[in-house]
Amino acid sequence: MDLYHALVNILRMSLLLAGSVVIFTGIAWAALEALRAGSSRPFARRMTSQVALGLEFFIGATILNLVLNPTWAAAQMTILTIVVRKLVTLSFDRLARRGV
Repeated sequence: MDLYHALVNILRMSLLLAGSVVIFTGIAWAALEALRAGSSRPFARRMTSQVALGLEFFIGATILNLVLNPTWAAAQMTILTIVVRKLVTLSFDRLARRGV
């Protein structure tokens, strides 16, 4: 059972790392493209997809945390991560549509 917990914890940490890398590289890449193009519209669109993808990794990590530690706090953290992902996606989509 300890090996199972260790493997799931390693997977959870890997998902957190992958999500962070996706978000930070996506934002940097989108910012460079926006500077080259002189418009913020591609920046918002590209950043939306990268942040949403990174948050998907975070959702997976919080679900694994819920498996390892089935408490109300872990469940609330999973729900909060899902809500933040949805709000970020909605707000960036709105910015991209307005051209801001």
